Order: sequence, then structure tokens, then C-alpha cells
Amino acid sequence: MLDRAIIEFDKAGDRWRQLYKDAVRQRDNARHIIDRSNRGGVSTEDRINAEASEKEAKRQIDLLIGQSMSNKRRSSEFEFYPYRYFAAEGFLPGFNFPRLPVRAYIPDSNGGEFIARPRVVAIRELAPTNIVYYEGNKFQINKTKIPVSGIDYKRVKIDYKRVKLCANCGYFHEGEDFNRDLCSNCGAKFQSDSYGNLPTLTKVLPMETALTRRRERITSDEEERLKYGYNITTHFRYAEQRQEPAEVISNDGEKLLKLTLGETADIWRINRGLKRGKERGFKLDTATGFWGDSKSDTENLEKLDTEVHLLVTDTCNILVIQPEKDILPQENSEAFLTTLQYALERSIQAYYKLEENELASEKLGEGKYLLFWEAAEGGAGVLSQTIENPKSFQDLAETALDICHFKQPKETCSVACYECLLSYRNQFDHPLLDRHLIQPFLEKLTDSKVVRHSQGKSRDEQYQQLLEKTDPSSEFERIVLKEIYQRGIKLPNDAQVLIPEANCQPDFVYQKEKIAVFCDGSVHDTPEQQEKDRINDENLEFTAGYHVCRLRYDLDLTAQLDELASWV
Repeated sequence: MLDRAIIEFDKAGDRWRQLYKDAVRQRDNARHIIDRSNRGGVSTEDRINAEASEKEAKRQIDLLIGQSMSNKRRSSEFEFYPYRYFAAEGFLPGFNFPRLPVRAYIPDSNGGEFIARPRVVAIRELAPTNIVYYEGNKFQINKTKIPVSGIDYKRVKIDYKRVKLCANCGYFHEGEDFNRDLCSNCGAKFQSDSYGNLPTLTKVLPMETALTRRRERITSDEEERLKYGYNITTHFRYAEQRQEPAEVISNDGEKLLKLTLGETADIWRINRGLKRGKERGFKLDTATGFWGDSKSDTENLEKLDTEVHLLVTDTCNILVIQPEKDILPQENSEAFLTTLQYALERSIQAYYKLEENELASEKLGEGKYLLFWEAAEGGAGVLSQTIENPKSFQDLAETALDICHFKQPKETCSVACYECLLSYRNQFDHPLLDRHLIQPFLEKLTDSKVVRHSQGKSRDEQYQQLLEKTDPSSEFERIVLKEIYQRGIKLPNDAQVLIPEANCQPDFVYQKEKIAVFCDGSVHDTPEQQEKDRINDENLEFTAGYHVCRLRYDLDLTAQLDELASWV
């Protein structure tokens, strides 16, 4: 148990290491371009892009190592504070180190006090010009704490993020990926979405502490603008090497859903401005931090930034679901997808006994993607179970049919009600919800199975490649691989691959889980071979950090594979 804990602790640091390596590489590449420009070998545009890229990389490094150029926060308030980071990775319980909130300062005669809101709430409630009600009084968000990175003459330089957003699937691209022409997730071209939201944003500001001023009354124009709320878009990005694709197929082979599980993925929520506003984003006085529309004397063009977008981020486990094209009806496809979204959300909550606030979902992009994420502190760990269990969508479909009154009809529910799909949180989608649209599809899912496969390959292709790599003299290897394949257990990443640190070659390897699998036939019965096996096992566990799984030819293979399935 202790050995496994050490291995898991080491694995939990992989995301931080990868983020740090990427940031250092980005900084060094940008510095190389800037140095070349000093010799006249780079265009002005490339130099400007490189300077922006270098600044982004340095900011990322500061955050990763717990330093800040912008303010003097305590180390425990950083996102990568060790206890908070390991809680987000699932290695430590997260309850004592909750996700950092956004705070707003409320002034009063006694010096004032701070109120805190979860990030997902703050992106709306503490947005510029919004009205906050506190102890019977009205306060307007009129200023933000400026994260300063340096002074350029009389102008404050803001640590803005630059980002490209895919309208098709919702994937975001920053850093070196900002210069891409196609989405790295779905391959689509970057273009505005159907609501006119631009794909390229160059002034994205992470939310800082907000400041307020007291308001006695609100004008009719302000009330009209605020009534329709803010334009919030949601985006995501998988952590490096932490995504796993799968499919849901019917028993007759029909493909129903594409699934991608993303562990410790990043979710971004961007406030693009008021829905009824005349301009994109917000105006920001970079010298004072006042939002342009909340103070009349900030219209000084030298220090006023326009099209500023606010950002809150989160790191959690996600599940992206994409129904196959043939599944979507030609008519009412939006209503079908929206109804399916909330039916699956409610069924996951019910089947895995989650509270409503422990799981969230949203439709993404134009490409009919559904995003589910674990919203509770520390994560409930249920989304991984949806792809680990081959029958998970059978269970979820049965639960959804029950929730939607198809097992026990409810005469008073015509298309949806508050006992099945309606809730306060999805009130804007109420006109689209119709439980009858998804009934045939849910019934198909009751006779389905989840099939896992490696990135970029179908399960069949991966199985054939592994089969070709097996030892020609070991029939037991092929028997084991066939059983893994037929039972829907996750397939190994590779076969007969040398692990240099241990100087041995397992029959199969699960790279992410760091599991080495050996298929021991009768040749492993001799004392000499068993001694070699013992040495290999110790080298793998203590030198290379692998967990060793030995499958014996003379023991119950079903029981042994059940144990392997619980590890992967």
C-alpha cells in the first residue's frame, strides 16, 4: 500500500511538471525570436507576438512556483499551493483547501468588508456594472484590482491572456497554440459562432478582487441592460496526456456516442460583456482599475482599454459526449440535445447519489458537444466510472427512463416537469425540453456497452496492433489480450516495450497508470525463471515506479482480469 502511495504521489506531480516544462519552452522559444529580431532577422509583427508570448510564459512560471509580480498574496492563496494542487489531482482530500473564490469589497462606515463568491457565480454576480445587494443596500461593481506587470511610460501594462476559441467544439488555445489556424481538438477552422462571438480574444483578464460603490438608485437604461444579463461562454482544454476516448455502441454494432474523459482538465468561463450592450467586452481604465461604463471621467483614450473580457478558470475531471451524426434527428436537433443533456445529468446524479451542485453540464460550440464536469470540491470521481464500467450507459439510460416517467407514467407531465427535467438552473432552456424526443434513444442505450480505446485509434485497430506485437512463442499472451478485448477492459498502450530504468520488457504496458503486465506461462515455473521475475519486479516497482501485474496460466483468468480492470 505504501509503495503504491509513493507511485501515486509521483504521478500526481506529472501535470505540474508538464505545465512547467511547457511554460519554460514557450519562454525560451519567444526569447530566441526576440534575440533574432535584435539582429534584424524577424518582422515587427513576429517580435510583438514573441514579446506577448514571453510575458505569458513568465506569468505562468510565476504562478506555478507560487510567486506573483502583481500583488503580495499569501502562498496558500495561489492555485498551485501544494495542498490545493494535490487535492485537485485527487491525491489529497480537497475539503480543507477549497477552490479559490473571487471577492468583492463592500465599503461602509466601519471600514467595509469583503464578500466571497464561487468563481462560477462571480463571473456574473461580480461582473462590471452589476448591482450587488448587501444588507438592504445596493452596491455597483465599478472597479477591479489591477494585476500590474510593469509600467510603460504613464500607462500600466496589464497581464492579459490571448486566446483562440473553437466555435465548433469549445476548445481553447493559448500560449504557443494561439498561432494555430485549426482547432487542435476537432480540426475545425477558427471562426465566429452563430451568436457573433469572435474566436480570437487578445485582452482576457483573469478576475481579481472587485470593488464597489454604493448606489441609491439605478437608471432605466442601466436596468434594461442588466436585465438581460451577461454573455458568458464556456470552454475547455484537456491536460497533457490525461484524456481517454471511448465509444458507446449498441449490441448490434451501431455507434451511438463518442466519449472523452479528461482528468484534471481546464475549464474557462469568459464574460464577453452585456448581452444588450453596444460594444464587445468591457472598457477598463488601466491606470485606476475603474470600469469604463461606471465612471464618467475615464474616457481618456490614452489609458482606456476596450474589448476587455473577464475570465474565471477551474481544474476538474470532465466528460465530453458527442452523439453520432446519425443519432441526431433532422428536426428538433437542438431540443433533442438539450433534453439529452439534462436527462444524463439527472441520471448521473441519481445513479451515483450526487447532490445537484456536485455535477454540472453545458452544451458546447456548434458541433453538438455536451460537457459534464465534477463541480464539487475535490471531485466525486464518478465520471471516470462512466467509461470504466462497460455497462454504465445501460444503467444511466434505465435511470433516465425512470426519471422521465416512462417506467411509471405521470399524467400531469406532458413534455417536462420539475420532478423530471425542469429546474431553476436550466430555466432558460425550459422551452426546448421534451422528454418524448429522447425516449427511443434512451431505450437504445439500455442495450449498449462502453468500449475504450487509445487516442486516435479505434479499439479494433489498437487490438490488431497489440496482437501483432505479442511474442510469437507465447500463446498465453494472445489468450490474455483476446479476453481483455472481448470483455471491454481498457486495452494496454503498448506491448513488448523495453523499460530502460528497469532493464526489462513487460508483455503489456499501461503507460498512464504505470502498470506492467506479464503473462506467465509454464516456463515461469522453474526456480531460475522465478528468481529473474523477482528481480524484474523489484526493478520495475522501486526503480521505474511501475505496478506489476502477473497473470498466471494455472490460475483463474477471469478473477485475475477483474483485478486488472480495477487498476486501469
